[in-house]
Amino acid sequence: MFTTDLQYPNEGYKVVLWKMVNYFRAYSGVYAIVLSGSLARGKAVKGSCIDLFIFLSKREFRHLASTLRSRTEAYSRLGGRICYFSGQIEGGIIFKGDIRVDIGFTDGNFDPQHVNSFDVTRDEFETTIGNLFIYSRALYERGTGYKRLRQKYIPFYSHKLREARLRATAEEFHYKIWKTRWLARRGEYLAALDALFEARRIFLQHFFIKKMKYPIDYSKWIKEQCYQILKVPKLYHELRSTIEGVELTESGILRKSNLLRNLFKTYTLRN
Repeated sequence: MFTTDLQYPNEGYKVVLWKMVNYFRAYSGVYAIVLSGSLARGKAVKGSCIDLFIFLSKREFRHLASTLRSRTEAYSRLGGRICYFSGQIEGGIIFKGDIRVDIGFTDGNFDPQHVNSFDVTRDEFETTIGNLFIYSRALYERGTGYKRLRQKYIPFYSHKLREARLRATAEEFHYKIWKTRWLARRGEYLAALDALFEARRIFLQHFFIKKMKYPIDYSKWIKEQCYQILKVPKLYHELRSTIEGVELTESGILRKSNLLRNLFKTYTLRN
């Protein structure tokens, strides 16, 4: 499956991408190769990474660490080298021209298993689904495994799971707002600002779930997501107002936390 309509920052990106695809399509147990990130969405520029995800059988997934040496040798033959690791396996491969491939592996098991709100707001469940099944390009498929996974999560996951994650993100949002205010009153302004940023991220996670839309990211591409995915352009500017010109004083931080709390009420409680 050769996709001809991708927009590459330069020819080197195209060469590197298809070297990797051709290597992994012959790798044992691989049933899908998916391109995500800015290149998949036509937003890549020089310096952008190639974000590649490899779907493979559970058996092969369990043996990734033990087969690392063979992949390392294969990358070397292709002109690349591992530049960082994700646990015991590779996470990034760098090629000539400073073209980096950020690579991930999955056996297709994305179901979250959490018992408290803190865990829910720390996982990457919604962003993972969004980036692998919506804002992505399948460059190779074997069989129906990838298609069946996509049908499981699109247009959105189950009502029961959604209600649980709405409750958890709302709980954690209110805790972070409380913590922001508590830290500000103690004079811990930088820590309070950090908590405020966390609350902003959790607000976005909650709102995406509320709207039954999958996000790309909670820190990057915010304007694109507010305009094109959530269809609420003014939200981007309102979110900016919660952090623009923040004063590292008790009153300054309390004022911004009030703004964010009011946004939460406006967008998640009344809609």
